[in-house]
Amino acid sequence: MNPRERWLRAMRSPKVPAGPPDRVPLDLPGLVCTTRQGIDRLEDPRRRRLAERAFGHVVFRAAVPSHTNRMLVTPPQRIHETRQPLPDGRTRILGTIDTPLGELHYVNEHDPVSQTGWHVEYPVKDRSDIDKIVSVPWEPPTAAPPPIVDDVAAGSDDAVAMTETEAFRERGILDTRISSPFVCAAGMMAYQMFLELCATDLPLCEELTEICRRRTMDCLAVALGAGDLDCVWMGGSEWLTPPMASPRIYEALVQEQERCVIEYVHENSDAVVHVHCHGRVRDALPRTIARGGDYTEPVEPPPDGDITLAEAKEVAAGRITLGGNIEARLLANESEDDVEAAVRAAFEGPNDRFVLRPTESFSRLDEREFRNHMRMLDVWEELSPLDASGI
Repeated sequence: MNPRERWLRAMRSPKVPAGPPDRVPLDLPGLVCTTRQGIDRLEDPRRRRLAERAFGHVVFRAAVPSHTNRMLVTPPQRIHETRQPLPDGRTRILGTIDTPLGELHYVNEHDPVSQTGWHVEYPVKDRSDIDKIVSVPWEPPTAAPPPIVDDVAAGSDDAVAMTETEAFRERGILDTRISSPFVCAAGMMAYQMFLELCATDLPLCEELTEICRRRTMDCLAVALGAGDLDCVWMGGSEWLTPPMASPRIYEALVQEQERCVIEYVHENSDAVVHVHCHGRVRDALPRTIARGGDYTEPVEPPPDGDITLAEAKEVAAGRITLGGNIEARLLANESEDDVEAAVRAAFEGPNDRFVLRPTESFSRLDEREFRNHMRMLDVWEELSPLDASGI
């Protein structure tokens, strides 16, 4: 069974025959390379060794851009950006949104070392800015861009060609990435402003979320029509899990809106829906199952989250695939014995709908982090050998 088939079987996709995978799939965020040439381009020898060890066991993703964004899913033709290199290697992005009621401006920065971006200035700073961005006419996308594949040299033709290779049929997953609809509204303003609006004007938050849901569905229609997608990744619901917001707010802005999206994906494709959600998910997990999610991760254990994988497997009862849950904090700071204990704990209970993975990727690896990753892989190989008769 190759990594692609193993991953799809763990998801229980209708695209593959029934039956569990031959071993627990492995995922190593930040250490997955599309080609061996991609491994060779990694500067850090520790990263190269880990990527080489994982290469034949992990799937890589080819992403069809979804046209969505966290600025009310504003049509991209209304957004204009310029990039400024900074002396420390970071990039500053200066953005302007053209609206009928006047321009909105934002500033983002990106650090290539940590592979992290952040907002310096949000486009929406007050209620009048909400009126401005809402005034932008909706223009649905007419075509999906070609897929983007990591480690493939610049042109889109190379990315398209990669999805047609034997390597992709063995290790590739074709996906598109969207945000939970409320995040497309929340992300255009400071988080504190969004939470205040949830407390003082929840109907407005619901109205903005509905705008984003409808626009996201239009974008999904195009992305799903671009090819046989294997997966739709949806992130952001963690913004409203405890202690960020109450179950009442979560129910108002997440549950029905994501259910509509998931139902649409299932009705119009064979793709699985991957719900990415950090934090305390003990309350959210049954809701994610109820709205039809196929896979959720990272299911973090205490103290970072509030549920162990063994407990989550009992709640899931085979109705959803669980990913996790080896904490990045543990891999960065604790001993190899601690990592081994965490991996063994993650394997407790049934494992036919389970993916072993760290809770976050690493931009840098020191010697401790390297050894801890290697121990995690050692225990994975021990507990889920290829010749396993059952998992």
